[in-house]
Amino acid sequence: MPASPPAPFEGVAVPLYERVRLAIQERLVHRAWSSSEPIPTEQALSLEYGVSVGTIRKAVERLVKDGLLVKVQGKGTYIKRPDFQNSLLRFFRYRDTAGNQVVPTGLVKKLSVVKPQADINRRLGLGVDEALIHLERVRLVEERIVLSESIWLSKTGFGKLVDVPLGHFGNLLYPFYDEVCDQFVFSATETLTFTTSHVDAYLNTHVGDLLVKIERTAHDIKGKPIEYRVSYGHAQNFRYEIRIQ
Repeated sequence: MPASPPAPFEGVAVPLYERVRLAIQERLVHRAWSSSEPIPTEQALSLEYGVSVGTIRKAVERLVKDGLLVKVQGKGTYIKRPDFQNSLLRFFRYRDTAGNQVVPTGLVKKLSVVKPQADINRRLGLGVDEALIHLERVRLVEERIVLSESIWLSKTGFGKLVDVPLGHFGNLLYPFYDEVCDQFVFSATETLTFTTSHVDAYLNTHVGDLLVKIERTAHDIKGKPIEYRVSYGHAQNFRYEIRIQ
């Protein structure tokens, strides 16, 4: 269905491209287009909104600059999907028996529906009575567990995961969330600390063992928190790297 023309801003002089940008941004927020397909071409959007291609191009370029869209040469313009594939390698470095650096593979060990937990519900912006889905997930290098993760999601938004066999979960969860639950992770915030009090059966740790703890809250394109995750790894694998220019 054709989009409505950009609504006028009463009493405010707003450039046309800005009105178009806000209109497109609103459609991105409401998932008008799939994250796996390019958004309509500039020519198509020009016809849809009844404005020039130049106006559309300026609006799209602003959305690219804002980090909502990304242009892929020869393919089109897409909703930007953050690359979390190697995110933990900022903090940990793993090598196989041949000495090559590797990215651990993910394996979901358990999934359960659990009662509300005050702290988790607060982090996810959920009501105090809303049930949660809890995942226990490990990361492996050559069948050796190197990371242990606890993941919490709202049952309302991610209820379809309950019917998925554990072996069918993807190595990367965020694309899997999008595919199964129509929940798109757009950004995340992380906090890193060290702990000696965590006992973890997957890592075979005891009180007193030094572990790195990474807490991550993932957000959708509206900025709403949709996943809270805690990852633990052995401190001897920890690395810190920053580039200063």
